[in-house]
Amino acid sequence: MPALVRMRRLLARRRDWLHLAAVPLIALAILLALGGDRASFQRDGGFHHELSAKNLAIAENLSPKHNFRLATRVWRVEDGGFEYGLYGRFPIGGYVLIKLAGLPFESDLAASLLAARVLMLAMFCGAALFAYLAMARIAGSRRVALAAAACAFSGFYALHYADAVASEASFDLFGAALAFHGMVVFVQDGRFRQLLIKTCVALLLGWHVYALILPFALACFGGEAFALSRSAFASGGGFGAALSALSRLARSRFVILAAVSILFGSALLGFNLANEYAALRGETPLSKLPSAQSALTRSSLGDDGFLEGYVRTLTDSRFWGLQLMRAGVASVPYALAPSLGDGQRESPEVSPIAAGAGVLALGAALAGLALVRRRRLLLATLALFGFLWAIPMKGISAFDLHYYEGIYHIGLPMTIVALALMGARAKLGERRGERLAAAAGAAFAVIFALSVFQESRLYEERGAMAADLDMAALSELRGMRDAVRDGDVLATSDIAALVGGFRRYGVDYALGGTTFVSEHRALPHDFVISRYRDESFNPLTPDNRFMFLYGQTDPDDLRRAERRRLEASEPDARSAFDVYLADGALRYLKAPCAQEDARALFFLHVFRADAAHFRGEGDPTEFSGMNFLFDSAGKIFDGACMATVTLPDHPIAAIRTGQYISDRRGDAGGAGEDSAWQVLIAPPPSAETLAAYESAYQAVASGDPAARSGFDLHLAGNALIYLKQPCSEEDARGRFYLSVHPANAADLPAERREMGHESLNFDFEPPFGVVFNGKCMAVRQLPDYEISKIATGQWVPGGESLWDAEIAVGE
Repeated sequence: MPALVRMRRLLARRRDWLHLAAVPLIALAILLALGGDRASFQRDGGFHHELSAKNLAIAENLSPKHNFRLATRVWRVEDGGFEYGLYGRFPIGGYVLIKLAGLPFESDLAASLLAARVLMLAMFCGAALFAYLAMARIAGSRRVALAAAACAFSGFYALHYADAVASEASFDLFGAALAFHGMVVFVQDGRFRQLLIKTCVALLLGWHVYALILPFALACFGGEAFALSRSAFASGGGFGAALSALSRLARSRFVILAAVSILFGSALLGFNLANEYAALRGETPLSKLPSAQSALTRSSLGDDGFLEGYVRTLTDSRFWGLQLMRAGVASVPYALAPSLGDGQRESPEVSPIAAGAGVLALGAALAGLALVRRRRLLLATLALFGFLWAIPMKGISAFDLHYYEGIYHIGLPMTIVALALMGARAKLGERRGERLAAAAGAAFAVIFALSVFQESRLYEERGAMAADLDMAALSELRGMRDAVRDGDVLATSDIAALVGGFRRYGVDYALGGTTFVSEHRALPHDFVISRYRDESFNPLTPDNRFMFLYGQTDPDDLRRAERRRLEASEPDARSAFDVYLADGALRYLKAPCAQEDARALFFLHVFRADAAHFRGEGDPTEFSGMNFLFDSAGKIFDGACMATVTLPDHPIAAIRTGQYISDRRGDAGGAGEDSAWQVLIAPPPSAETLAAYESAYQAVASGDPAARSGFDLHLAGNALIYLKQPCSEEDARGRFYLSVHPANAADLPAERREMGHESLNFDFEPPFGVVFNGKCMAVRQLPDYEISKIATGQWVPGGESLWDAEIAVGE
């Protein structure tokens, strides 16, 4: 009989290890669901990309040559030494794993990115596994544990950042789950060495494990101290008993746990600080080193100004609102309430509904904890994990962009589900309680799968196409990396815009392991990477689409060649700057030019070629705003100013661009007194756009016009549409006037009430009007108020009226 018992225990232990086999299988399944057919990342305004690209760049630059410094970029400086874009906020362990995952795929960007995503998803699944194993021990039921883990890992934050290559996501989540499992095993089996090892492994991946280990050690130490002091007082041993109690407390395993974790973490942080101190040549005080500044900022003790206006105090209601909102979003499986996660993705503002869900979740967890005696400390530490991290790190936890920190509230739903099912087992009996737990586990497993597919909605066709363009540009850079590895490379500033989804760290990642030289310093270089292609400079990558590699070429030579090509062609518009439209980009050129000419903000409004508004659907004046500062898109050289901006990858009806008057910011399309100059460019429509125009024209023309004159006038929705056939450019010249008379004069703006009508005059040009296939079509959005009469017509330059029409809307 004892042999049989030992065999069962052995099989039970092995069963825990056999669960590890499911980790890569589940990770691959999630990868496929989240867009594994393309080597890109989820998109949330670029931040998911930036978070991943930053960490990938650090891993790529990790090497013994640079003493394993954590840096996004390495530059060569004048004295032949190196300068680093230091980013040592986190322990080195995670970056080593990312580096190892990518090593077999050095020259294959897609495979390297997929390997990194699989690594992070494996960490995500490993976190779920250890959370499940820990909860199975606490609840005494694998079915309860499955339900709790499946519910918690179905949350928006967990799934949205499951494949983000970041210490802030799956690495920290895995470390926390691993350490929590160690805590449970220690409490139940007394395996202290295992807890120490798991804690140190977790600290290699991130600092967040401290929010579990230190509160646990402190609470347990407090319990020990209370028990020993009460025992010493009851025994009446006096000073000798008190001294003995203090001696025992000093040797407490909880003191050892806290000391080991603090010392080990300090050693990891000390490694980063020593590297930063050496990289900055010993000229920076310890408190001003990047890692030290990050720690001070996160705890809201820093004064570097980075979080000015964001640093919160614990008395700030917004801080608690954000934490409760994140707790609420994390506590509800994404498939059950996708609007909570979508709202957090779209805006970092505090949502009352999500905050209310957080209040309910926190209340449910605290109520459940009040009803249990055993395992209360473990469950309380797990439930409050997110808050226990946010409170000391309030400086960054209340930073709007850091909403991903909601992932650390994952213990809250796990605790709620476990306590509910444990209570049901106690109330219904073990057999019926196990059946309920099995049903809940199956239901939450299905909800988890649905949540994964819900999150995969991010990979819509337009977003995937944009991501693929980013990937194509990154792949060209990656293909150059081997060629430039042993030399110094100058990457001109204009290439950064080509990897917009990855933002500023895309180039750092793709060229990781190389040495850069600054574009603003007169340093020798071996290679230049530029978006300008010129055969006279013999590009080493002549077949590239986005950017080209040159050997020992001055980037200003490339700009001079580009300037010669532009000046040899006719600009699409002339004003203070000549503006050229070609190859999906807009180029600005001015010569001669001085810094003063380029100082004011450039506005760039891109109107999409969408025929829907010609059917009365939507407002033709809506545009994509792409305003920019000259320094971010161009350079002044040889007394000339030249800038390049990549346009969106969709059909364009019109482009309005220009420059605001210095220190003025207008909102009327760059028009009026806010504009120093402006031009309108209307590219020729594509065959698909012409077909859409034709369809819209026929749809409107099939109805009866509201009035006939020089043009047929149709009312469709809240728009007035002008049609004419046959029609030419000559017929559309002149100013079109449009006067709208309201039924109630109070609806007019105060300055218009004396006139009695509102003027919406316009020119027959995109985005309002188009001339195509012998037809003219224009649309003008009408005000929202009730209209009694519309008067419209056309003037010629001399002021004479070509035609007039009136529409009595009320009749």
